Amino acid sequence: MQDENADAGGKKEATEKAEKALEEGFAEVQTPSDASKTLDKIEATGAGVEEKDIPPEAGSSDPLEQAETIEAAADSATSKNRPAAVLATAAVQVASAPTDKRKPLDEAIGQAGGPAAEESPEVKRGRDLLRKELIRRLKPLDAIDATIFIQINHLPHPKLLDRLFSTFSWFMTGGHAWILVIAAGALSDKSRAMRACRILPALYLATYTVEIPIKRYFRRKRPFISIVRAIVVGRKPGSYSFPSGHSAAAFAGATLLQAYYPRARPVLFAIALLVAFSRVYLGAHYPGDVLSGSLAGAGLAKAYRTLLHGFFTK
Repeated sequence: MQDENADAGGKKEATEKAEKALEEGFAEVQTPSDASKTLDKIEATGAGVEEKDIPPEAGSSDPLEQAETIEAAADSATSKNRPAAVLATAAVQVASAPTDKRKPLDEAIGQAGGPAAEESPEVKRGRDLLRKELIRRLKPLDAIDATIFIQINHLPHPKLLDRLFSTFSWFMTGGHAWILVIAAGALSDKSRAMRACRILPALYLATYTVEIPIKRYFRRKRPFISIVRAIVVGRKPGSYSFPSGHSAAAFAGATLLQAYYPRARPVLFAIALLVAFSRVYLGAHYPGDVLSGSLAGAGLAKAYRTLLHGFFTK
């Protein structure tokens, strides 16, 4: 019990340290010119760098060390360089830390980057200036995507809802959870469930077509600082972002299963929509990634079902 309290206290301290350093960095951005220069420096730092290219040793697995590294970057930088130093260091720490060790830093970034009741005018101004400047630099469609993302990702994030969405999203990874849906259907109609198992080849083909060749073809890159939710997007998984594999798997499963469970169609697509929404809510994808993944998953599922018609005879 004592160890748990100490661990919780350490995570809280790490969150507070990182949040303070980030807020101090935002507060240094006072004009549109400051925002522009800050982004120039960060883009120069991360030119050609993708999250998957950042080695694990660039960061720490200890939340307190992550926070202290960010804090040290803020302390050692001049006033003009502080915003770029803090944001670039935070991005590296998030990208290189093990997934299960990122939560305190994620929380600090979310708190520093989202609207807060006790936020100082200086912090709000700097954060908004940086966000506006980054969106201004994006291509028109990317700018719309980022703007919608911010509106959704900055909705209230109570811890319980965060945990529920995170667990639900993880559960639906790869479309494997659809097998459990079929298994649940077997409780009332075993014969229909056995026939529904025929969707699996098309489901997995559709999912992995999106996850591997399509993602690797488009290789949607993000600005280096987009790893930092405070500016635009939140930490994403290590793979490419476009299209969303979770959304593809969700809509592929719903599209295929509706043929066997027509009465459950509203529920099936409600599950798929919830998966898609969760990816934006959790900061994992832009809305455009989710929309394209949903359409690709449904379309590919239908195409593979036709190609594999022999598996789908009833």
